[in-house]
Amino acid sequence: MTDTTPIARFETRQGADAAADLLRANAIKCAVVDPPTPPVDPLSPGMPHGERHLVVVATDDADRARETLDGFLDAAWFLRTRDGRRVHAFESATAERLRRHAATEADPESWAARDCQRLADLLDAGTVNQVSELFRHERAVDGRTLAEWAQACGCEPVGD
Repeated sequence: MTDTTPIARFETRQGADAAADLLRANAIKCAVVDPPTPPVDPLSPGMPHGERHLVVVATDDADRARETLDGFLDAAWFLRTRDGRRVHAFESATAERLRRHAATEADPESWAARDCQRLADLLDAGTVNQVSELFRHERAVDGRTLAEWAQACGCEPVGD
């Protein structure tokens, strides 16, 4: 049996399932563990215990899983694979993550892949770690807003 590590807690099963779907899209095996039923505090019967739905992964995959979920709750855009699966929050993508996405998950011959490479170069030139940091002080970078870069990189907006 593999040792597991809880990496995220969610109030709803829907939130935990969404996080698990993102992890699975990144080839990270995970499970959602539901709170005990009924969720009550044994010291105060009838009062909610406050347990949450946990997402657990193999301990060896914990760092990669945390990187994948970085920005997951705050994201407005997600990088997508060729078949449309969400793989990473765009706003928290690093230059390395954008390059890896362009080379492996996006169609390498597409404009989206080229734009991901260009944005990665801009992150390096701006000496910032994540896409969101690049737009912290500037409304537009290289003539595009955050939303325009997200669309150019083939991202999917949250809610669609």
